[in-house]
Amino acid sequence: MRSYSQGSTLVVTLIVLAMLMLLGVTAMVTSDTAYRLAGNLQFQDIAMNNAEAALVDVEKALEAGTIDPAHADFTATMPVTPSNQGKFPYGAVPDLLTDATWQNYAASNASGNYIIELMSQNSTLIGSNLSLGGQSSSVCSKANTYRITARGNSVRGAMRIVQSYFAYVLPC
Repeated sequence: MRSYSQGSTLVVTLIVLAMLMLLGVTAMVTSDTAYRLAGNLQFQDIAMNNAEAALVDVEKALEAGTIDPAHADFTATMPVTPSNQGKFPYGAVPDLLTDATWQNYAASNASGNYIIELMSQNSTLIGSNLSLGGQSSSVCSKANTYRITARGNSVRGAMRIVQSYFAYVLPC
C-alpha cells in the first residue's frame, strides 16, 4: 500500500514561522523607537544643562562685578561690539524666539548663548525703608535688576531656553 502525504504539516509550520517573524520584527521596531526616544530625552537634558550652566555663569559674572556698574555696556540700541554683545538697555525688547537674535546679538560662554537685559537701575529694595518700621541695615537699599536669558544646545539639535530675574545689590 502506498500512503499519500497531504502536506498540511508544511503549511502549518510556514504559517507559524511567518507569525514568529512578524512578532520579531515588531519587537525590533518597538525597541528601536524606545531607544531613539531615550536618546532624544538625553540630548534634551544636555541642552537644558547647558542653558542652566550658561545662566549660572552670567549670574556669577554679575555678582563679581564684571559688568560695568555705570552700565556703559547697556547703552547701545542693539549690541554691535564685543564689549556690549548680549547686553540690552532698559526698554529694548529682543525677540528671543528667532535664530537671528541669537546668532547676531547674543553673547556666548563655554556652556551656551545668553542675553542680559537691564530691567531697572537704582531700584529701592522692598522692605528697606525705615519708615516701614524696619530696623536699620548696613546693606544698601538700591539694586539693579536684570533679566538673563540663556540658550543651550546639544549636538543633535535640541534647544532649551531658560530665564532668570536677577537683582544686583549696589555697593554703598
